[in-house]
Amino acid sequence: MRAIATLLASMALMTTASVQAEDGAVLHAFTATYAVSYRGLSAGNLKFRFTRDASGRYVYETHADPSALASLFVSRAAVERSIMEIGPDGVRPLEWKMDDGKSGSKGDGWLQFDWDRHIVTGQVEDKPVNVPTEPGLQDRSSLQIAVSTQLLRGTEPGTVAFIDDQAVKRYTYTRKEPAQLESPLGKLEAVVYESTREGSNRLSRFWIVPSIDFLPARAEQQRKGKVETVMVLTEYKRE
Repeated sequence: MRAIATLLASMALMTTASVQAEDGAVLHAFTATYAVSYRGLSAGNLKFRFTRDASGRYVYETHADPSALASLFVSRAAVERSIMEIGPDGVRPLEWKMDDGKSGSKGDGWLQFDWDRHIVTGQVEDKPVNVPTEPGLQDRSSLQIAVSTQLLRGTEPGTVAFIDDQAVKRYTYTRKEPAQLESPLGKLEAVVYESTREGSNRLSRFWIVPSIDFLPARAEQQRKGKVETVMVLTEYKRE
C-alpha cells in the first residue's frame, strides 16, 4: 500500500479546478475513479474529487474503496485532503490532512503552510514537521493539481518540490512520446510523461489525455524496471 501512496504523490498530472484562472486557463471541477492493482492483484478503487468551497479555496480529496485483500491494510474510512489557493503564480497549498480511518495516529498526518512566516509545521505519524517554504513547494496532494495547472497554462512542470513525511522531495517530469491507449473510456489519444526522483529506483509513467483536461487515463509505477502499481481511469465526471 505504501507503493500506491508513492505513486499518488508523483501522479501530478491529475486535474482540475472550477473557475477560469486569472491567466486565462480554464479548469474544471471533477470526480474520477481509478481501478488500482499491485503486482497484478486487484487493490480496489480510488476516488478523487476536486471542488471549490464557499470561501473560494480549492479542496482536493482522495477516498479509498479497497478490495477484500487490500482492506487488510487500507480502511474504507481513509481520506486524504488538501486545501489550496490558485492564482496567477499557480498553486499554493494551505492545509493538508491524512486520516487513515483507523484508531491511533500511526498513519495520520497534518500540515499547515504559513507563507507569511515562510514555514510549514505539522505532524506526520507522530513525528513533528518543521520545514521552510520555498517557491512552488507542495504537499503530496496539491502537487497533482500544481502540475496539471502548469500544463493547462502551457508550461512544462520540470522539477517540483513537495513535502512527504518530514522531508522535501523533488520529482522531475519528462515528456515522452504520444500514444494511443485502449481504456474503459474507449480509445484515447495520450501523451506519455515520466516522473523520477534522484536516488530512487522507482519510475512513474503517465498516459495523459488532453481531451479530458489532461487527466491520466493510466498511471503505473516501476521499481527496478518491473511494473508494480497500476491505476486505470474507469469513470470521469465534470461537476
